[in-house]
Amino acid sequence: MGFYLVRGTLLAVVVVCSVTLSVAAAQRQGDCSSLTRNGRVLGQCIPVRDCEYFMGILTVTPVSQSDRNLLRDNQCNRQQNGNVNVCCPILDMDGVGQANRDSLGALTHPLLPHECGGVKWQRSNDTEAKINEYPWLALIEYTKPSQEKLHACGGVLISERYVLTAAHCASGSAISSEGWRVRAVRLGEWDTLTNPDCQVSHAPEKTECAPPYQDVLVEEIIVHQNYSMDAGSQTNDIAMIRLKDVAQINNYVQPICLPNKQLRADELEDLVTEVGGWQAKSSSRLKKSEVIIESIENCQRQYAAQNIHIMASQLCGSAKSNECHGNSGGPLMLLKNNVYLLGGLLSFGPVPCPSTGWPDIYTRVASYIDWIHSNLKA
Repeated sequence: MGFYLVRGTLLAVVVVCSVTLSVAAAQRQGDCSSLTRNGRVLGQCIPVRDCEYFMGILTVTPVSQSDRNLLRDNQCNRQQNGNVNVCCPILDMDGVGQANRDSLGALTHPLLPHECGGVKWQRSNDTEAKINEYPWLALIEYTKPSQEKLHACGGVLISERYVLTAAHCASGSAISSEGWRVRAVRLGEWDTLTNPDCQVSHAPEKTECAPPYQDVLVEEIIVHQNYSMDAGSQTNDIAMIRLKDVAQINNYVQPICLPNKQLRADELEDLVTEVGGWQAKSSSRLKKSEVIIESIENCQRQYAAQNIHIMASQLCGSAKSNECHGNSGGPLMLLKNNVYLLGGLLSFGPVPCPSTGWPDIYTRVASYIDWIHSNLKA
């Protein structure tokens, strides 16, 4: 068995794009994800003595072991003077943590959309995706030296101006050796053999047609500065594509949410996530499958036997499918509270694909939120 840069997959996590919540008549901005008894909500890292939620827990004696664990798991920005800071949940006027899309997000940024990742369709368990099921999926278009054009990698729309993909899709050895040039990004695709696309559903019979796909020229490609195309582990396999013109947002072209940078890999372990793409040999239409996130420690041991060192900035996921559905550089998606979050970008995997017992490797997007933010421009 060999390893190669496969044609994409998807994970998902959460990102809020601009959040300001009211707390006791004061404006307070979230900067972390707080774990409460009822799940995760938006929070702020402050001294524990200033956090009404956790002080309420600590003043009830005896403090249970589960509450002690909850306090420990919410510690943040440890202080050398011995003071304890916690990620304090931001509460609404009823004292209940905000549990909507905004409570799941990452640091705010004015160049990222507030509306992202929303589910506006009836989801299904079919392997063929609905015509508007993943409106953030993108195809990267290349021009060969002969001027022939082809689509060979995937990507994911994060704003009307930016697409994320794998670094090897922009500057990998296969790209450079063949003389290919990234020319454009295709958005709003569903069936690669038709334009515009139409999907017929039954009971009752209904035909839904999407607008023609959008082929948007590339203005700039930003490859992570620490990516090395020759490294076997393919760490830092992430790139940003700035579009020459803004994408036209509609029901078939929308951005996905980015993850909170505090989201740890172990929080995703055993989660069922989703991938999608156009690599299935059985169809020209967008296909999807579920991917289970595996223990990073087990994955590291398994790949170490092949002299491939998996890092904490990566994720390992095994697809529940008999064929490859994703495109390299495409997203690993997580659905939470009816919002899709970007968990990872497909980096590489085993040959043949899929191979039982061998997970695909994804770039963990939460590790690169600061890098993404630093490279955004109006």
